[in-house]
Parts: sequence; structure tokens; C-alpha cells
Amino acid sequence: MVRNYQIYWIEELFVQHYYGRERMFYQLFSDWEASTGDLHDIVSKQVDYITKPIPYLPTQRLLQHEITKVEGAAWINSVATIEREESGATLVLNEKSMSLNAWGHDESEYIFFEILRRNMGQLLAMDIKNERFGWLKPIKQRKFIY
Repeated sequence: MVRNYQIYWIEELFVQHYYGRERMFYQLFSDWEASTGDLHDIVSKQVDYITKPIPYLPTQRLLQHEITKVEGAAWINSVATIEREESGATLVLNEKSMSLNAWGHDESEYIFFEILRRNMGQLLAMDIKNERFGWLKPIKQRKFIY
């Protein structure tokens, strides 16, 4: 099974407000992908408003540095790749998102998710086709004692 994730950096205000209601983000991005015409323009503006551009050079340096520590990984022409016997994944940096395509076992995609989780916050990964979505680094909820 092939999994195609789009990873977005969400503005902190929306992360705080919509934490625990990730399905609303999923629905917005799903509508964005499926819409056309005027509706697509409106939803695009909403997506632009809640997302931040990915800092390309720092993210590229981070991935290049971290990927050298992983067996079976390579950085070729701005694409990070992990190839194993039973799984593999490629991560492509874009201006407003990252695209992660994975096949086989979940191992390779989890390596990328872990690298991003350790080094960046507020990232939301979504596989629209398979209805899989979630934060790479969930925020910690404060526990109040009364």
C-alpha cells in the first residue's frame, strides 16, 4: 500500500485553538483537494491563512544532516530518500508543504516523522486518500489541580 502524506506547518494560533479537533483540518484540506472553480479559490485562501511557509534552507540542512545517520538513506536533488528491503519513503520539500510518499512497512515514514518531530513543531501530516492525519509533535496539555 502506498501512502502519500502532505505535511503542513500550521500557524500557532490555530494549533492551540483546534488541538484535538484535527478532523476539521482534515476536512478543510480534503475539500481543498476536491474543489474546483470559485470554491477552490475560497478554500485556498483559508489554507493559506492557517499555514506558514516551510523554511526551505534550514529544513533542507536539517534533513541532509539527519539523513546521513540513517542506513539506506540518501539526499539526491532536493529529495530525501530511504530505501529498505521491505519499505521505503521519499520526502520532497515544497514552499508551503512537504510531500512524503511511503510504501511497504511503516518504518521508513516513521524515520522521517521522527526527524521532523524532534526538530520542528506545529507540523500536521495528512494522507487524504487513506484518511490518516495527525500532529507530528502533539502539544502537551496543561494539567490543572483544583
